[in-house]
Amino acid sequence: MEYLQKEDIILINQMTIERHGGKYAPPTNILNEGPLDYLLEAVDSEMFGEALYPKIYQKAGLNMFNIISNHVFQDGNKRTGLESALLFLRLNDFRLKNNLEKTSNPDHSIPKKGKSSTEILIEFTLEVASGEVNLEECQDWFKANITGMKK
Repeated sequence: MEYLQKEDIILINQMTIERHGGKYAPPTNILNEGPLDYLLEAVDSEMFGEALYPKIYQKAGLNMFNIISNHVFQDGNKRTGLESALLFLRLNDFRLKNNLEKTSNPDHSIPKKGKSSTEILIEFTLEVASGEVNLEECQDWFKANITGMKK
């Protein structure tokens, strides 16, 4: 399995700010380095010989949730969290489905029917950022919305 390195995530943050705007504090824009270091260790950790996060969707959810919820960077956390999860999936031959249908919380008051996949993805990312989605719900969302890439 391929994993993102610290430099990869920092570069994603820098590139997303350059592309979409925001504030970048050189040299790395990091606000909270501890959660980033935790992510890099936890995503591939074992306990008693068992992986803490054995499934690809759990690892993708951890990438997104940890970066967004822990405000790893001065700015661009939502975009960096999402892009880090998506790049991790691509590195491991997975991607989001073409039609995202399921929200992280089926009881959530915002109806998802009739929304585009882009709108669903944006709303989901905002739900993570606002604290409406916990880690397990984030991972479940990825479980419902990823597929292996066709070769």
